[in-house]
Amino acid sequence: MIPLALVGMSYREAPSAVRAGLVTLDSQTDGPAQQLLDAGEITGVVRIESCARVEWLMASPRPSWAAELFSAALLGAAENPDHLRPRVRHGAAAIGGLLRVAAGLDSVAQGEHAIGNQVLRSFERSHEAGTLCRNLHVAWKGVGELLGRARRILPQGRTGGVQSLVVQRMLDATRDAPVAVFGLGEIGRATLRALADAGFTAVESFNRASMRAFESAVQRAHTVIVASGAPHAWLSLPASVADGTARRVFDLGSPLQIVAAPGWQLTPLDELLDGHGAVLPEAEYAALDAECAAAAEKICQTLLAPPPSDTLAAMTAMRTEFMQNKLPGLLEGLPPQRARKVTSEVNAMLHQFISAARRETP
Repeated sequence: MIPLALVGMSYREAPSAVRAGLVTLDSQTDGPAQQLLDAGEITGVVRIESCARVEWLMASPRPSWAAELFSAALLGAAENPDHLRPRVRHGAAAIGGLLRVAAGLDSVAQGEHAIGNQVLRSFERSHEAGTLCRNLHVAWKGVGELLGRARRILPQGRTGGVQSLVVQRMLDATRDAPVAVFGLGEIGRATLRALADAGFTAVESFNRASMRAFESAVQRAHTVIVASGAPHAWLSLPASVADGTARRVFDLGSPLQIVAAPGWQLTPLDELLDGHGAVLPEAEYAALDAECAAAAEKICQTLLAPPPSDTLAAMTAMRTEFMQNKLPGLLEGLPPQRARKVTSEVNAMLHQFISAARRETP
């Protein structure tokens, strides 16, 4: 059995407000994932976030059951008022889904590189938080190897993420029209590159440190693109002057960042994601799909393989150390007959664990 499950909601299953709310819920100290960790239902978890999705990759000896428990928690959460149902996959299907997400095959802009980087950073954050077990390490390594091969199939710059959807909406604008980009994170920087590649020459970029300059630039901007990552809406744009110019603002935040933009033509993230997107050529799509399938097979084989001999040796050494140096102190004060019985039972249980692992070794 493949001990992994993938539970997620993309722009297809839920709007950005619901996805952002569930991330906030899960970030709490008693969030659904932490509850499953505390209960021993899962041995590790990675939460993958992007502007278009949130996915939870969980390791569990009972992946189907763990996934259903987690899905039920999201389905019934107050942050999900319409009770939108997450996608649930487990076993090999979970691995396949994870790899297709990382390779960008499940993105609006197929083959985008940004999502692969976000997946890798999600594993890094889980590693730092101590929620990465051995099975998730295997998946992490597999994702890294896949992305290395995917980059050779689809070099950087061939397609993009949500920034490419913005540029598509701006192709009717003159290339020297003033554009203001707020937010210098990954999406903001990618947007600046996409605008430059499309020939826009009057682009200025800002962040909170240059807020005053941004407020001034907004007064003359033909288009404003907001790519900040605050946990709630906070930005208000000044009223657009009714001079006959269609001034546009794109909000790429999840959750949305703009509180008010009177007189502006506002395009929120959900509307961008509901568009046609960018489709890969058939040959490149097929090549990436084949790489995902091969990588999934390799990860499955690794997860199903018996523990290496050095792991068995380490388990045996740990049993010896516990039986000889730890357990006697724990049994102090017990009657001798009771102490012998406890020692025998503990030793038998540890022996069964190691024997079960050894039986899986060729």
